[in-house]
Amino acid sequence: MTATPDGFVPRTYPEIVRDALTTLTGGTVRETAVVPLGDVIVLAHLADRPIRRVSHLQGEIELQRPVRDANGDVVLDTNGAPEMETVGVPYRFTDADFELVATGAAGDEHDAIRFRPTGRKPPAGSTVTVNYYPTQTRPTPITDLNVGSVARTMLESVAREIALVELLMENVYRSAFIDTAEGSNLDKVVALVGVKRRPAGVATTRVRFTRAPGSTGQITVPTAAVVADADGNRYATVAPLVLEPGEPSREVLAAGISKSTPAVAANAIDRLEVLIAGIASATNEAPAAVAASAEPDDELRRRARGALAVAARGTVHALKFGLLSIPGVKDVAITEFPNGVPGEIQVDVAYERQGDADLEADVVSRIEELRPAGVRVITAAARMADVRVRVSLTLTGDGVTSTELASLQEDLELRVVDHIRSLPPGGTLRQAQVTLVALSDARVVDASFEFELGGPPSATVTAPTGTVLQPVRPFSFTATTETGVAGLGATIQLDALIPIHLVAGVTLAEATAAIDAAAASYAAGLTGGGSVTVDGLIATLRDDSRFAIVRADVSVTTESVDRFMQLADGIGAQAVGPGDRLVVGEISVDVREGGV
Repeated sequence: MTATPDGFVPRTYPEIVRDALTTLTGGTVRETAVVPLGDVIVLAHLADRPIRRVSHLQGEIELQRPVRDANGDVVLDTNGAPEMETVGVPYRFTDADFELVATGAAGDEHDAIRFRPTGRKPPAGSTVTVNYYPTQTRPTPITDLNVGSVARTMLESVAREIALVELLMENVYRSAFIDTAEGSNLDKVVALVGVKRRPAGVATTRVRFTRAPGSTGQITVPTAAVVADADGNRYATVAPLVLEPGEPSREVLAAGISKSTPAVAANAIDRLEVLIAGIASATNEAPAAVAASAEPDDELRRRARGALAVAARGTVHALKFGLLSIPGVKDVAITEFPNGVPGEIQVDVAYERQGDADLEADVVSRIEELRPAGVRVITAAARMADVRVRVSLTLTGDGVTSTELASLQEDLELRVVDHIRSLPPGGTLRQAQVTLVALSDARVVDASFEFELGGPPSATVTAPTGTVLQPVRPFSFTATTETGVAGLGATIQLDALIPIHLVAGVTLAEATAAIDAAAASYAAGLTGGGSVTVDGLIATLRDDSRFAIVRADVSVTTESVDRFMQLADGIGAQAVGPGDRLVVGEISVDVREGGV
């Protein structure tokens, strides 16, 4: 028998017979080894080396399969092709996949297993199980192990009983969980959260919950929400109900509170015992009917899960939602069996602000309050991983002005940042999801995204376990239009009045030529980003060897799409968006008396 993080796994009858025969004939069974890294995979020295023969080698290999969403549908990438993921599947390796090798100093005795370059290989870090015969074994008194022999018949009889016992042990294990327990065993499990099976004779009906006018977003009606009629006959929902955004109403099954609750007529239920935000009314469109049999296992499980999700403490759900209720906690990811050891869970907490000792103390206190008894909780603050975003936009028509484009990009960036920050630790950022965010703006007809997370740009990135994606701002934007115009935005003309004091021996013509050349350089440097300011212009024009600028009297005027802006020292700035072109108009140089 084997206990794994996924549950109890009984051995099959052929496996038990194989291991028993190997042991009876002097072999070593079920020795495990971890597969190391490297192109040439050599398993570590086995315990009973040197090795004469490997009789069985079991592990897993990696295969590709399509990614499926919560509804079981295949997830497609931006090109319409299925997104693929790598999964491990059990596999028995044969002599075509591996060979025995000698790695010791003498080099003449086999003490390790090497996988052939042309065969199947287990992935690095996985575990393989080996049955083998050492070179040096004690003589066995059993000489006849053929089918039908006395020794073989007795061994197979014992193996059959062991297989039956392990199947019974599996049934005992499965009887301890809501998802796998059945019948009376399920009754005992759900009783731990205060749920009882609904007996025969209880009236049931379907109740329709209707969204309130003006309500938006997702509305959840929890399990055991109580509705009633004018005579006080009370019914409770037996499963949670979710109204998606834009969905006006939905039905859910409700059962009488007790066996004595009468069956109500159609449309008799007309009130909620406790008001639910966003729900306007609840009613039954058909009359209630009395159930002829007790509540089936599937319905009892569904009802028990609802009760388990809202249990005060001792469950993963209670621990997660209890931590999320602490102000300052952004997200929580809980990993069961993080080290492959039953009885351990890892809690990765993403904080809105790092280094807050009081907040971290509140998290530790809440974990101690809610954690299951006897379970060790490993707590860690979720690390931050910077993700860079590149955006390519296609805009409607001939595009937009520079001001509109800057506003569009800023709004899009804020919405994508909100989406990235909503991902849990270890979450996956996909291009398809953020493309929907971009296309919600009517001015955008198409968009593509690339993300960089410590590697080459990709349409999909996944944060490492216990790590939260942190978007790096600003994003990198490129934009074109439906007509294929690459240069979006407008031409911005810069005119300026520059008062100066000339250095002795310098003429007005020399100063003007130097100022014109510096202004052209300034305009070229702001193409595609930045802002026009008087301070920035003065810094570029400054030439102490020829003149001194009278800063307080400098005046700059910009003109873009019939819009004028007057700039002065420390006052105002003209944004130059991607695609905008800054050109120098008239630069007037005013020589003041006095000199430098």
